[in-house]
Amino acid sequence: MAIPHASITMPDLSEPLDLAIVALLAILIPVAALANRVNLPFLTRGGGLLTYGKFAQQASLKWLSIPSRLGMLLLYAPAAAVAGFMLSGMSAHGGRQALVGWMMLAHFGKRSLECLLLHRYSGSMPLASSGSISLLYMTECFTYVHYSGRVAAGSHMPWGLPVGLALFGVGLLGNFYHHYLLATLRSPGETKYEVPRGGCFEYVAAPHYLCEIIAWVGMAVVIQHMASWLVVIAITFYLVERAVAQSKWNRTKLGSKYPRARGHIVPFLF
Repeated sequence: MAIPHASITMPDLSEPLDLAIVALLAILIPVAALANRVNLPFLTRGGGLLTYGKFAQQASLKWLSIPSRLGMLLLYAPAAAVAGFMLSGMSAHGGRQALVGWMMLAHFGKRSLECLLLHRYSGSMPLASSGSISLLYMTECFTYVHYSGRVAAGSHMPWGLPVGLALFGVGLLGNFYHHYLLATLRSPGETKYEVPRGGCFEYVAAPHYLCEIIAWVGMAVVIQHMASWLVVIAITFYLVERAVAQSKWNRTKLGSKYPRARGHIVPFLF
């Protein structure tokens, strides 16, 4: 019996939608990697359209600011809505595409609930940052769900589904666990920054970013389409660069209390 050939499906660049998405991702990858290194106007973490969290205090667009909790919710809730909307248009037996839709809904739904119920916020963030990052997340969500339905039946690598689901589960739970550690680091009412402890915070500055990357990789393994791997590359560049910035911020803000042996994002490696 012939064994079907399994390979990564490539975008059809003769299709306008495929061409537009690939072109957007081709722009996002170098922007994610280089925006802060070369100080691209309006695209830096400390004053441009990629500003949120503690780096929002350096923002140059404060006259368009909104409360941080609302701003962070706006990052994730629209992408969760996109996943839900796409799921509503699928049949009850949507197969792998429906599965990816539920994975995206789980990912962005979790982040939305964390913004509402778990994280502690102070200050504000630029509305322009919320809108631009939210648009990127919606695009990435649409890309994953859309292209998961463009892979021909029988062409998936047989190990992709169990491996991808395992990576997604590890990434999702690890991301939540380290967010929980950050949220419970200080007692209610305290505003002083403390050295993160527990889990992989003992080894790196941003294990929650590593777990997020693992979750996105898991979904890409399930999908097995080149467009999803372009999303992974863009997210990885962005979160690795942000992890390095977080590490430098910790060493400056926390001084000698912060362990100098800690890496940035990958324990024992980087």
